[in-house]
Amino acid sequence: SMLRASGGGQPQASGEVVTGLHIGAPTEFQKMSYLLRTIQKYKAVALDRYTTLETRHQAEEQRIKSAIEQAQAPGAKLALAQTWTSNVQSLKDTERVFDNIEKFSESMASLLSSATSSGYGCEELTCGEHASCTTLSTGPQCVCKEGYMGLVGKDCRAPPEMRPYSLIVGFREAPVQAADMNICVFGLNKVAVVYRDVAQGHAGSVVVGSVRDAGLADLARPVQFTSGKAYGPVVTGTDNGKLAIVWRDDSRMGSCWMRGAAVGEDLSLSWGDKQSFCTGQAHKMVVVPLPRDRLAVVFSDKAKATLHTPAEKFGNSVLASVGEAGELALLGRFRFSDHPVMRLEVTKIAPMAFVLAARAGSAVDDLDPSMSTKQEATAIYAEMIDDDLVFNPNVVNIEPTKAQIWSRGVSLVAPNTIAYAYQDGADRAMKMAVLEVDPLTHKMEVVQRPAVIHDGVSPYVSMLSAPYMAAHPHTLVYYEDQKANRSMVNLCTWSVADKKLSQCEDFPWLDQRLRSVAGAHLGGGRSLLAFAAEPAGEPYYAVFGLSKK
Repeated sequence: SMLRASGGGQPQASGEVVTGLHIGAPTEFQKMSYLLRTIQKYKAVALDRYTTLETRHQAEEQRIKSAIEQAQAPGAKLALAQTWTSNVQSLKDTERVFDNIEKFSESMASLLSSATSSGYGCEELTCGEHASCTTLSTGPQCVCKEGYMGLVGKDCRAPPEMRPYSLIVGFREAPVQAADMNICVFGLNKVAVVYRDVAQGHAGSVVVGSVRDAGLADLARPVQFTSGKAYGPVVTGTDNGKLAIVWRDDSRMGSCWMRGAAVGEDLSLSWGDKQSFCTGQAHKMVVVPLPRDRLAVVFSDKAKATLHTPAEKFGNSVLASVGEAGELALLGRFRFSDHPVMRLEVTKIAPMAFVLAARAGSAVDDLDPSMSTKQEATAIYAEMIDDDLVFNPNVVNIEPTKAQIWSRGVSLVAPNTIAYAYQDGADRAMKMAVLEVDPLTHKMEVVQRPAVIHDGVSPYVSMLSAPYMAAHPHTLVYYEDQKANRSMVNLCTWSVADKKLSQCEDFPWLDQRLRSVAGAHLGGGRSLLAFAAEPAGEPYYAVFGLSKK
């Protein structure tokens, strides 16, 4: 039982005036009211403690920064930088704890308030953004929509793992302006992000890290993989903890370079020497990780005219291996197209096999030169056999009569099933088709004709493979909605039985436009996006998850 007594109508500490004596078991309303006040006090104390801790951390951060500026010895600077990083991480962990306390308090307070009120329905209840009303046994209540959390119906927001986090950790001696970002997932939970740092003379840098279950990543500090310019860097990683990065050293007429590294348990990198493998490069290259620390680099190539042969442009590839110390060995070159190619994208469909997407020059009929086939949206099957790359000559042309097919993405949807999304410049629409690969002949067939998934033009159209679960195939395209100035994700359901796309929906994941973005699937329905926002180019990452409705 609870005893509360007061006389003379004097106010108590809670601010409540009690005018009588109440003895015996409290009513349900009194229980709820008392519990509600207790939770509110608990929240107030927590917020006061957090404010004190935040002030203390900020003072410590300023003290460490001053010490770094005054330190002379390199060892002292390094130790202080590590202390600064530890202080920042400690504050982040503290923020998460107090954020959970606040959310718990607010949710419980809202629940108790609903339980003590009655006499109205959803038509009289106004819910906040990302919330809707539902009728429970306790009455109508605002609840956060799927994928959001917070104060019920009033402060629904993205969970912590969907918030952007800085890609750069530790003390910075200079600002970072990231462009041409690319990402890969390798090993059990490791990620690598490469980018061209405009602020550092367009030098190439890489950030390696490991992703925790909660969505945060433990990141190493950025490391330059070349002191020269690095346009269009692309990174891939092997299951044995090796990295390989390819890039070109000029925007239009660059030489192609490749460099390998071995990744230590502490995320340190042991670099091999860089190697050049082509010249006169102006287009993005793609890299595919393969078993036994192999990798395939696919690129646009050209040959100068000789006395006996004309100049030509064609599609080429290199098979390489990464050694224990990060050293690279080039194992062979393999031409895959006699036509000029660009806008290359790739997805793996098996440990040894992949499908390449490209924009290629028209194919002219040998018997009738007046007849030609557009190859602006072409798909090519390839696989590694021993130490050779073999490309199937039976390519698929999704739009054999159309021109102006621009950016594209390709992804694995289900076993031997590939989605191909692209920007149709002529129709100013984003489209997607689905292809199947015969597991025996490796011949590809279009089973879902191109369907419009977005009206408008996006500067990029990219895809993530198997974004959800194998039992529930989906496609995921990320792009930019230029009208709304938003970064978007498009999700479609794929029916294996009907061979049909359905239930396509668009979701904003960031309310701004980006200067660079790259994504990778982490598994378990989670994906990681690394991006740099306009105009500053500060690099961030965010993890989001998909759940079934």
